Amino acid sequence: MKNKIVTIVLSIVLFIVPVLITPSNLFISNGLRILLLIMCGYILFVTMIVRGKKLKFDKQDLCILAFGLLAILSTINSTNIGKSLVGEYNRFEGLFTIITYILIYYNAKYYFKNYKHFTTIGTIIYISICVFSIVQFFIGSRIKLSPIFNKGANGTFGNTNFMGSFVSIILPIFILGYIFRNKKIYLIGCIVGFCSMIMCIARSSWVAFIVYMSIILIYLIIKKYNLKRFFIVASTFIICFSGISLLNNSNKIIFSKINTIKSEIQKVSTDGITDKMGSGRIRIWKATIKLIYQLPILGCGVDALKDGLEKFCPVENEQFIERSGSYIDKAHNEYLQIAATMGIPALLVYLLFISKTEIFNIRRMFKFKLSAIYSIVIISYLVQAFFNISTIGVAPIFWFILGFSSRHMNCNRTQ
Repeated sequence: MKNKIVTIVLSIVLFIVPVLITPSNLFISNGLRILLLIMCGYILFVTMIVRGKKLKFDKQDLCILAFGLLAILSTINSTNIGKSLVGEYNRFEGLFTIITYILIYYNAKYYFKNYKHFTTIGTIIYISICVFSIVQFFIGSRIKLSPIFNKGANGTFGNTNFMGSFVSIILPIFILGYIFRNKKIYLIGCIVGFCSMIMCIARSSWVAFIVYMSIILIYLIIKKYNLKRFFIVASTFIICFSGISLLNNSNKIIFSKINTIKSEIQKVSTDGITDKMGSGRIRIWKATIKLIYQLPILGCGVDALKDGLEKFCPVENEQFIERSGSYIDKAHNEYLQIAATMGIPALLVYLLFISKTEIFNIRRMFKFKLSAIYSIVIISYLVQAFFNISTIGVAPIFWFILGFSSRHMNCNRTQ
């Protein structure tokens, strides 16, 4: 019975939480999403308490428990304890959310029961999100209903960068699903996922795409497996990109971003890295690194970056506000974000936790197809995370994948 409850709750996390966005003029756009996510986390916590002494922990679990403990200590020591508990306004990645992520990972690893239509439901919902982002792209600003419309191809995440983060997870799954299983629905997923990735113009997802497509090609060449399907997918992507390029509206938006990237690369070769590059990310990273230098052990508090910069880096913070007209509430780099808000030890524990799963998958990827899928999807997310931020619409999916990957790792160890 407890496993059935866990399965239902995790299905809600995967299939309802990502789509539960509301118009910001009616309600906080992420308000219902965080309420449902925390409620799911509470239920998962209760089921674990009920299990009591039956709970088990391996070395990887102990790593993530240490990460959770450091998050608690960081919250106690926070520059804004209230914000660290709940999270920055409309970001909501405070301590309660971090603990929920850990609970998602643990329950996906040990207690989730795969069911008959699980993959089909997920595929349909995630394809629908991509289709919706494409519709948003073409509607543009004609409907004033932020962030559902009037915010570009953001899907159900309220931000095009968050949509890019989502696509970085699901597109490699669709690609490998088609290559390994030859199902047409995965090819459809490849098409809409790729179009969505292009239209959301998130450079982080573009970089991740180049990385995982290269890995997939090398993997298939070494394994001498189904290169034909890979080239079918690649050819489809070329056709899709060519078709998108012919549309006037697409041409202006997408190629403007491509030209910006080209211009920045040229400036690096002549002037070096400047603060304005990456939509101001370099300036944000510099301020964040200075904050890390001042608070290296526990950081400024979970999701309290804005308060930390105001208190400990006032000059850099004011300069950024004057130049950009906005404030820094996220580091736009998940690794710097963890180090700045929770401390360097928390970042090291997090990376150790990830590496334990990823190294094992990489070693087994030529023997087990699931290991190949998990390793490539995790790499894709980690690459885009270098330029992006964690968000409550996408991160739960990633933590579920980490849990499922760890389950697969434990099964392989027994063979």
